[in-house]
Amino acid sequence: MRTLLALTALAVLAAAADKDPKKLKKDDWHPIFNGTTLEDWKAGDNTGSWTVKDGAIRGDGERSHLFYMKEKCINCEFKAEVRLNHSGNSGMYVRAAFGPEFPKGYEAQCENTSDDPVKTGSLYGFDKVFEQLVPDDTWWKQHVIIDGNHIQIFVNDKQTVDFIDEKNTYVSGYLALQQHNAGSVVDFKNLMMKELPPPKSPLVGIWHLNREQSTISAGELPKQVEIRILEERDGIRYQSESVTADGKKGGLNFFGRVDGYDYVLAGSPDYDHISIEEIDRRKVHEALKVAKIRKKPDEHYYLSIQRRGFAEIGRATYTLSADGNTLRREGTIQHEKGDKLNYVEIFQKAEP
Repeated sequence: MRTLLALTALAVLAAAADKDPKKLKKDDWHPIFNGTTLEDWKAGDNTGSWTVKDGAIRGDGERSHLFYMKEKCINCEFKAEVRLNHSGNSGMYVRAAFGPEFPKGYEAQCENTSDDPVKTGSLYGFDKVFEQLVPDDTWWKQHVIIDGNHIQIFVNDKQTVDFIDEKNTYVSGYLALQQHNAGSVVDFKNLMMKELPPPKSPLVGIWHLNREQSTISAGELPKQVEIRILEERDGIRYQSESVTADGKKGGLNFFGRVDGYDYVLAGSPDYDHISIEEIDRRKVHEALKVAKIRKKPDEHYYLSIQRRGFAEIGRATYTLSADGNTLRREGTIQHEKGDKLNYVEIFQKAEP
């Protein structure tokens, strides 16, 4: 009897835990507005533009953005019911950077009858909708899904955007709401968030070159390098931007799978194809032996080969630290003019 009672008590506790918002699974929807206060929300500026009225968050006043500060969005879904007055203008942001004025981030446009031709359902600055889908002073449902560099928007369950951002413009950030200008009045209610599964690849994130810890056998290291990696469908999108010591800008962009096959690359004067292959614990590649690297538990190793046409002109090993915060790229490359460079580049993760 005691055993049966104990099992019953455990079952009750487990059921209660399932309903505890703090113990929700990552794939569960959860409310991010309590209907009465702006707890967990913070305005980037002009805080007086935000109030709670009749169970909704209201934007009314000078330009301001209201950020949900309790958690960030890497891969997530964001939905709400929205209502705008005549000539109102607003938006729902994902992966937004907290701060004053207009934030960096992806904006799902909310705009029906203002002078702006970019209407509700647009991914502002990326994918435009010019048709008015919603009348003034009417509640509608807006739903944003962001997974890797794939962004989708739905208005009243109708898809308006299905966009792949091949520049990986924003990698992570907050959810936010927009109050665009004085005279515009917007209401948001039933605000919900769902955290989607995290990236499978540990390479995903924003990486900055640590110039002081990096070396090159000839010439100068770039003054600045930023690499942005996101998952795209069944592979990864690699986007880099660099500035040389004399101020010249450049960058690389390619889609690839971590499978050792060659993929087309844009932006390099030296090579036009690249392959990446992960080296697991059961396989020590010749490149690792040459570099005399001894593998540590939980580190990740990758071999990258660069080709011009069919000719191999460079290869590098990538070592990702066990904590996922440091990426070491060591290799050689044969420039088109014939000079061969050896390099070691150390990158630090700026964002997950």
